[in-house]
Amino acid sequence: MRRVGLYLFLLALLLLLPMLLRKRSEKIDLSAEQLIIISPHNESVRYEIEQAFRRYCLEQLGRKVVIDWRAVGGASEIARYMNTAFLANFRDYWCREMQQPWSEELGLALLNGKTGPDSPHWPARQAFLQSNIGIDIDLLFGGGQYDFAKQAQAGTLLPCGVRERHPEWFVGDKPILQESGGGERWYDKNDLYYGVCFSSFGICVNLDRLQQLGYDCSQGSPIKSWTDLADPRLINAIGLADPSKSGSINKCFEMLIQKQMQDTYEELHDALKRGEISEQDALDAGWAAAMNLLKRIGGNASYLTFAASKVPVDTAQGQIAAGMCIDFYGRSQAEWANRQKGRTLMLYRTPTAASTVSADPVGLLRGAPNPELAKIFIDFLLGQEAQRLWNYKQGSPGGPQKYSLHRLPVRSDVYSAEDRKHMNAPEADPFELADSFQYRGAWTGPLFDLMRSFIRVMLIDCEEELRLAWREICANPDSQSDGSPAMRAFNELPFKHRQAAEIARAMRNTEGQATTTREWTIFFRKSFNEAAELARKNK
Repeated sequence: MRRVGLYLFLLALLLLLPMLLRKRSEKIDLSAEQLIIISPHNESVRYEIEQAFRRYCLEQLGRKVVIDWRAVGGASEIARYMNTAFLANFRDYWCREMQQPWSEELGLALLNGKTGPDSPHWPARQAFLQSNIGIDIDLLFGGGQYDFAKQAQAGTLLPCGVRERHPEWFVGDKPILQESGGGERWYDKNDLYYGVCFSSFGICVNLDRLQQLGYDCSQGSPIKSWTDLADPRLINAIGLADPSKSGSINKCFEMLIQKQMQDTYEELHDALKRGEISEQDALDAGWAAAMNLLKRIGGNASYLTFAASKVPVDTAQGQIAAGMCIDFYGRSQAEWANRQKGRTLMLYRTPTAASTVSADPVGLLRGAPNPELAKIFIDFLLGQEAQRLWNYKQGSPGGPQKYSLHRLPVRSDVYSAEDRKHMNAPEADPFELADSFQYRGAWTGPLFDLMRSFIRVMLIDCEEELRLAWREICANPDSQSDGSPAMRAFNELPFKHRQAAEIARAMRNTEGQATTTREWTIFFRKSFNEAAELARKNK
């Protein structure tokens, strides 16, 4: 009986232990106003922004507020979720209340900003734009400007009145909120979204791993440019994230593509001037150079992950030697790793003149349940108090309480000498960085979605064949020259830059996307297998 009693006691303890050890949850104040936000931001950003906003509302406005965060994934997953939800809710309204028929074609046209009066679906589009159909969410907060621009064109964002409430932020030669920089747009001129912090893109490295691979790290990181990631010494030592899952990672890949296209264009400047080649010939050459650099980097990859934050984490732990990442992930992980080691183990670097400065916006959603509070939140994010949270050190006066966020604020007036004393990156100047690299939006901007799919197929869907081909080529120095048969096969592409816009249009529907990506998969598997075979024969 004693043994049975002991077993029962241990069983009860096992069942109760999780409840005894769990953290005390915050009591929900049912009298508080609720703001519902969908966001790809991580827990540290959500925590610091929410706590500061709640204090602001209570102290300045005498209002109790709670935030209901909706996290469904990265920016790409959020866009798909929102589009699906808006379509479903409008379809219910269109069919049940308006007694109108629905079709797949109408669904495709409804959120298409190019649907005009000549379309048979224009009445539905107009009904949506004049409605208050929503998805029971107040705000979209975080992600890239590209995704916000698409939501603005779709009609899911509404003007939020910032310019009317704060005209002083927009005046002068160097306004507090600047509209654009380096070819990137930082807020919408129609008041549909506003960047609240900046992002740039670069490379994180683990110095210990690089030294093990034969690099000299005595002067800091020897990996200084995108092309350095293609070094054969880095085989199985690079981490990459899936651009189809993260808009910010796709933007990072776009920076690499832009840099290669611009460098190639400059190299061909004299031939262009003499009329020996056309501008489109130069863009085709730049596109090919960029894609083939991506193949080499992909060939070096140890893995490709869905999570953009995994690359810097694994770099800090030494599982990989280097990887492409967003600046704030790289900086925050480097700070943590170096503090833990008590020395410089990990570094983050934005390649010189090779990345734009992108804005991370906020926007008011159509049909917001609490639009008045949502506008207060937007004003708060753009005010000095919240802006200082992005780069102030944790625990500093006016800084975040629990987490350092390692982001750069968009307000030009919070980079004073006094502000910089409290910053994690006191040397940072996003406005100067933006001026160092001019984004040519016409070259790759319309191809943003195409690049997501193309890079995924080339580097992920054909990962096994790509790695095999690259390893065989690297194992034979004679196969590494661009003129070798193996490298010519490795460098083959299914289309040129001049054809990309037409292909992107064909991929706007599900059938076109499935057909095109299947053709790409067949093409790359064939070319990579051929490259591997030619490299083996050349040994």
